[in-house]
Amino acid sequence: MPDDLPRSGADALVRRLRDHGVRHIFGYPGGQMTPIYDALYRDGTIRHFLARHEQAAAFMADGYARATGRPGVCLAVCGPGVLNAATPLGTAFTDSVPLLLISGQIPTQGRGLRSGYYHENDQLAACAAMTKCSARVERVEEVVPALDRAFAALTAGRPGPVLFEVPLDVLRAEYPPAVWPSPPAQLAPPSPDPSAVPTLATLLKGWHRPLLLAGGGVVSAGAEALLVRLAERLGAPVFHTAMGKSAVPSDHPLAAGLPWHRATSDLTNMASFFSPLFTEADGLLAVGCRFTQLATGSWTMPLPKSIAQIDVDHAEIGRHYRVTAGVCADARLALQGLLEELPPEPRHPWAPPPDTRQAWRLPGMDLIGPLRRALPRDAIVAADITRLGYIMLAEFPVYQPRTFLHPAGFVAMGHGLPAALGAKAAFPERAVVAILGDGCFQMCGMELATAVQERLPVVSVVVNDGALTLIKAIQQRRYESRFLGVDLLNPDFGTFAQAFGVPYWRTDDDAAFEAALGEALAADAPALIEVRPGDARR
Repeated sequence: MPDDLPRSGADALVRRLRDHGVRHIFGYPGGQMTPIYDALYRDGTIRHFLARHEQAAAFMADGYARATGRPGVCLAVCGPGVLNAATPLGTAFTDSVPLLLISGQIPTQGRGLRSGYYHENDQLAACAAMTKCSARVERVEEVVPALDRAFAALTAGRPGPVLFEVPLDVLRAEYPPAVWPSPPAQLAPPSPDPSAVPTLATLLKGWHRPLLLAGGGVVSAGAEALLVRLAERLGAPVFHTAMGKSAVPSDHPLAAGLPWHRATSDLTNMASFFSPLFTEADGLLAVGCRFTQLATGSWTMPLPKSIAQIDVDHAEIGRHYRVTAGVCADARLALQGLLEELPPEPRHPWAPPPDTRQAWRLPGMDLIGPLRRALPRDAIVAADITRLGYIMLAEFPVYQPRTFLHPAGFVAMGHGLPAALGAKAAFPERAVVAILGDGCFQMCGMELATAVQERLPVVSVVVNDGALTLIKAIQQRRYESRFLGVDLLNPDFGTFAQAFGVPYWRTDDDAAFEAALGEALAADAPALIEVRPGDARR
């Protein structure tokens, strides 16, 4: 599109997306979306990636946002398309991911249910509980300011998803001649109260055995380097939550990993798996951390008597545990202020190196070592809801921010492959691997077609143990092995891959897996590696 004024509401929408830096968009077309697709075609500056399902398109945008820190944008037709994308909206809402879902809508004259228009719906009400906010544009001149407000909402305070709908007649309407407005300045992140940081610093100075717990708020704020500086200043081991996994390089001397080194299938009876440092410490500072069920083993994690918390969301401070001090602010600004208040000399680390223990692995196989050896430090791994994914949360070393993607809070199966495709779209030069169980893969496996068509060379590692393993483990532990609905009759994954022209390997030991992974990465094409762990070999 030339730089003259847009001709229609759809043109204005696409041009404003471009103004906000959008260069990649994921979607699945539908009737009420065709004006947007035509505007994208004529504009030519934003690349569209065609998914095979709206859920996958939104998960791709989610993975893009997690890997880049920028809003991920997806398109879905009103009604069934948006409701297919509802699970990704819930995933993004729970994990604080800036995801913009743009949808058409039936013409304004048919607003409401029982209108007789196809795709009639009230999708804004249906998705209200899983979006940070939503917007409906009623007049063509409102397209641009409404989209500006949507982009501000995506990242202001706690990031989250936004649903944005424009009726078909508004998309087709002639855009009124006017001077094209410049996009508004980005909102500044919230600063801490001037008295809160000195109070917190005084508390930390009195701790002799401090711990840090890094959550996703550290990563969202880009505060990883500041957190490392604070840890070194305090001599404090740094634990992380699932969303905070990449906040500290795993090879840093103060990196302590997850609060637990192993999890049960339902996050109960985990007392023996927590680090002993939590009972030895005299203070804990949680940064951008919500103290979720996953992080705390169903809130049984032992904690020191003194707890402090930094979070951009005031509602999270003291929500689960009483705090001695709390700072409501962007993590980067709060940590900057805290470092200015603390003595500049680093303390000697108070905790000895952790004792060696038996590593958590799949039965009979070590996939962690081969994966880490084969992948560059900046490789991105998208781990789905599978036993290996949880093992990787605890055991897989991560060295750079935003290189481990996992649907931690909503626990949505089928996230891994689409999220990996979204990350690969953002970083075509980096290695990207999706880790999936056989159940997860069968929720998103058709996206191999997307990988091939859109030339996104992601390697999918599918652990085939013939079961929904985590749920089967709960039935074994709690229900005397009364198994129902957990055993899978799987397809021939090799034939499935062949149908899409995707290279395929089947492995059942560490050496074969490492060799296959090396070959798959070198092929620079979509690839599928099937893994048969020791308890699933036939």
